[in-house]
Amino acid sequence: MLKNKELQEEIKCFKSMLDSCFAYGGIGENSFYYDKYILPYKKDLGSRVFNKVYKEYKKYLEENYTIKKDVHTDSEDVSYNSLVKINQ
Repeated sequence: MLKNKELQEEIKCFKSMLDSCFAYGGIGENSFYYDKYILPYKKDLGSRVFNKVYKEYKKYLEENYTIKKDVHTDSEDVSYNSLVKINQ
């Protein structure tokens, strides 16, 4: 079991991964990103914490952000997306 400080850091990393997946294709349970990048956090966080953070943060992202595509292209011609806060 993770200690409180370690748990908070793992939750922070999990939310960052959710940000990335949301920006590049989705965080729904049926998405490619869910199985490959999101679900592995369940092992370290435990089911209860994982499910709570996932549900709350997914809702937060969907209600507060949109995705702006192709905001930057690097020297290797890789294009990047960005999360844009919805004006409320």
